[in-house]
Amino acid sequence: MGSCILFVLFLLAALPAFAAETAPATETTFVARAGERMQKPVNTTYRQLEISQQRGSWIYPDVGYYDSGHTSDQLWFLGAGREFIVNKHVDWTQIVYVEQEVGRDARNQRAIWIWPVLNLQFTPRLSSETVLYPTIPINRSQRWEFDLDRSKMEYALNPLLRVGAGYSATVGAECAWQNRPFLTTTIQHRTGSWEFWMQRIPGGMQIQTRYTLTHRSS
Repeated sequence: MGSCILFVLFLLAALPAFAAETAPATETTFVARAGERMQKPVNTTYRQLEISQQRGSWIYPDVGYYDSGHTSDQLWFLGAGREFIVNKHVDWTQIVYVEQEVGRDARNQRAIWIWPVLNLQFTPRLSSETVLYPTIPINRSQRWEFDLDRSKMEYALNPLLRVGAGYSATVGAECAWQNRPFLTTTIQHRTGSWEFWMQRIPGGMQIQTRYTLTHRSS
């Protein structure tokens, strides 16, 4: 665990030296997500909080928390990354996370996530977003896994409202392939972006709420 922390701290410390921008503006992004099972017994399927800062094209730090509806088994993650391609049609951001499992029921799992985010703008109204990542074990209790966090197509009905459909999936050493298609609606508001998913999951359906707020400062 100590070597993982030292690696990430070194990465965070080194990033400013690599950045080419001089005193770039800072964007601070707060993300809150939660899922709720619709079938009885109704229960929370997951909760996630995350905060990150972007300076120019560099993203550091990126810190988050995740649990599956109870605090006895939690994931904490710390990462950093960079926007590599930004133009009218393509936005590719690459982040690397180190995650640590904690809690009363935890198995002390540790892993690295290689986390790319690819946004494509096909027309002024039609866009897509794809995030897929491997879980690379860095101790014996962690098993390998591959997740398609989301791949979605959205159509902008107006500047404040988008609708679309997408697909997510998981496969790994401890689980067979799980398919989770979803429908999505996103509302842009001065208080942030509110995204709602109606998603099929093993054993039923869930509703996800994904909230994002970004603040820019010079």
